[in-house]
Amino acid sequence: MNIQQNISLKSYNTFGIESEARYFVSVDTIEELQEALALPKYLKKFLLGGGSNMLLTGPIDALVIHVNLKGIAIENQNQDFIELSCMAGENWHDFVLYCLENNYGGSRKHVTHTR
Repeated sequence: MNIQQNISLKSYNTFGIESEARYFVSVDTIEELQEALALPKYLKKFLLGGGSNMLLTGPIDALVIHVNLKGIAIENQNQDFIELSCMAGENWHDFVLYCLENNYGGSRKHVTHTR
């Protein structure tokens, strides 16, 4: 696990605002995420996905765990309904495009976002 110090978070948030993580690690698997969450040295932890649902306003004095888990799956589906799950590292805009490309929207199909 490669824990870095004093890392810019500008490219990790969609507003492109400069912020700095005192400690930073990017995880690509559930096992890596579990390992990072269990690190006893870092009492404060901050989970960061695609960075589209938050506004960073200053430095983060914690271990920032960039959750880079990828994957979209159909959980349940019938003629009128589809339930999808997507991992925390999926880009929201790409997820919306995926739904549009697969006709998962409109009046007949409903999409729920879980996980």
